[in-house]
Amino acid sequence: MKGNKKGGADRPTLQGDRMKKAGILIAVLIVIAIWANSHRNELAVWFNSDSFYKPIFIGDLNVLQPGSTVSAQLTPSYHVRHGFFLTFPCDDISLESYCNTEGSIRYSFLLNGIELDSKTIAIPKRPMRGQDSNGICDIALFTFDLPFQGHDSVTLKVVVESPFSKLSHYQKDIRCEVSPAYWPK
Repeated sequence: MKGNKKGGADRPTLQGDRMKKAGILIAVLIVIAIWANSHRNELAVWFNSDSFYKPIFIGDLNVLQPGSTVSAQLTPSYHVRHGFFLTFPCDDISLESYCNTEGSIRYSFLLNGIELDSKTIAIPKRPMRGQDSNGICDIALFTFDLPFQGHDSVTLKVVVESPFSKLSHYQKDIRCEVSPAYWPK
């Protein structure tokens, strides 16, 4: 006597296999989503570096004039370390050109006029520096995390305390900017 072999006995196993595959696929997608969320800054740098490194503030600061001041309302696009940079046109960014530059600034972070933090700093002896493909050099004077102390939007105030005389050659072209100072490993 032959039994009815229309797949009735095999059907639950086939459905079970499909459920296992769907479960594995969902688990893999969840792991990928968690990884992407925890690495969103690296992904932004890799796939959208032009907008990632776009400055959130650009202004003028006369680094040769004590008392020269710039204030900026900072609202970050990405929650990463940012830097306050001096930018200027230059031919090269050799180490000797910017090491041991004299000068100091005072910077303050304010929230609704209340000072959250304030420091006076000298230019770093060996500042972070770079040069882009357009011949613009930058020097990082200091870095900080944004959001600052949990506040999404703060005001940064920078005052020149003593002049940066070594940069006098670039006096007319010096700008300041705040942009991400984040480089993925």
